[in-house]
Amino acid sequence: MKWVTITVNRNGILKRYKVPEGITVLEALEYINSNYGEGILYRASCRSGQCGSCAMTINNEPRLACKTKVEDGMLVEPLEGFNVVKDLIVDRSPYYKKTQNLQNYLVWEGDEDIPKITPKDIKEFKGVRNCIECLSCLSKCPARKFSHYPGPTFMRQLARFAFDPRDKGDREKTAYFENLHNCTTCAKCVEVCPKEIDIVHRAIERLRELAFKKGYYLKNHLTVRENILKGCRSVKKEGISLLEEIGEEYTVDREKMRVALFTGCLVDYRLHHVGRSAIRVLNAHGISVVIPKDQVCCGSPLLRTGQKDLAEKLKRKNLQVFNSLDVDGVVTVCAGCGSTLKRDYREREFQVMDITEVLDRIPIEYKPLDVKVTYHDPCHLRRGQGIYLEPRRILKRIPKLKLVEMEIADQCCGAGGGVRSGRPEVAYAIGRRKARMIYKTGADYVVTVCPFCEYHIGDTLKRFIDTGDNLEVMNIVSLLDRVV
Repeated sequence: MKWVTITVNRNGILKRYKVPEGITVLEALEYINSNYGEGILYRASCRSGQCGSCAMTINNEPRLACKTKVEDGMLVEPLEGFNVVKDLIVDRSPYYKKTQNLQNYLVWEGDEDIPKITPKDIKEFKGVRNCIECLSCLSKCPARKFSHYPGPTFMRQLARFAFDPRDKGDREKTAYFENLHNCTTCAKCVEVCPKEIDIVHRAIERLRELAFKKGYYLKNHLTVRENILKGCRSVKKEGISLLEEIGEEYTVDREKMRVALFTGCLVDYRLHHVGRSAIRVLNAHGISVVIPKDQVCCGSPLLRTGQKDLAEKLKRKNLQVFNSLDVDGVVTVCAGCGSTLKRDYREREFQVMDITEVLDRIPIEYKPLDVKVTYHDPCHLRRGQGIYLEPRRILKRIPKLKLVEMEIADQCCGAGGGVRSGRPEVAYAIGRRKARMIYKTGADYVVTVCPFCEYHIGDTLKRFIDTGDNLEVMNIVSLLDRVV
């Protein structure tokens, strides 16, 4: 029989045990109690991933003990974000009390007959009804950790009633006053959910859409709407834009690929240098670049804040522009734009690629750069597009460059989901934690692939950490522009 060693956190004391290889964590805990004479306390019931009671923090992520196999060096701890009763048991009573306060049942008033639900109705709310109340999403939600936000599964519960024609509760109103707009839409809840419930798109964004229609929105989000109505960009124009400055086409000899560049709002109106670097870097990799001048905002800021009506108009315009191009794909330098084009532009006739996908596919020899960098995973790139290895492979190809991973590279920086504009105090609370992680690495540069992350991280570093202005935050193409 082969053995592995796992560590169990018992009330702050770490104890190591040898257990048989190939068994589940739940079976390992039973083995430890039976063979080592321990009395480790934990919750478990169904043993088949249906009840959610055995959720624990396993190797720093919430998982079901009955479905997770042991690995050598594994660390088993109580679920994060809750008071520990003893050993691996956490206090769930605040969750149950909050659930009762949210009227977790159908609300019907009046003498009329309750309407029957249709297959269409079922399709609307079925995707948010599979929760097993493991509370994994609550344990990892950054908005819950740093603000008065009840957490993802509470919004999921409100959403399942909001879409049910038999329910007459004001679910959108309840969600709004329960800080619906504190969610950064980082999708960590989706990543850790054992039932793969897409809480962000099926609950949060849908609730925001319903709330917006009924007049429950944040005033600052209307500013974004006004900016788009005036200039088709989510930010105000300051001087000449990038699209007005640059040409329409930058070709290379011996072309390996031909792509269209989707600039996004911040690159077009604020971060011109990122757009110019992207063109130069793509050209250096043997890629010709086309830049349509009539492209507009992708609609992401509107979709994240419930303003779907206007987002649809932007989508139709961009589809008209990019569907007509003869290119190998559309390249983005913004994680939010890329995620939106890939997910929400279902009628598109073009392939969407993050710039790191393209550059990783066509490697070249870079000049040496003797610096230390750390990489921040944008939520819309890591979880929205599943891209995290590509930028790291690119950085490791640069001679003399040292890549140092921060504590939690994919921890949300706080800028997304309209939180920075609508709830800046929440964005800064989340961002402050990120800034400390970055500072501890001792890096010279923070590299990312999202203008919103770039701006917010830079801002929080200046606000909360005294770096002496030596720590620079930049898009990966800005760094590569120095080595091509």
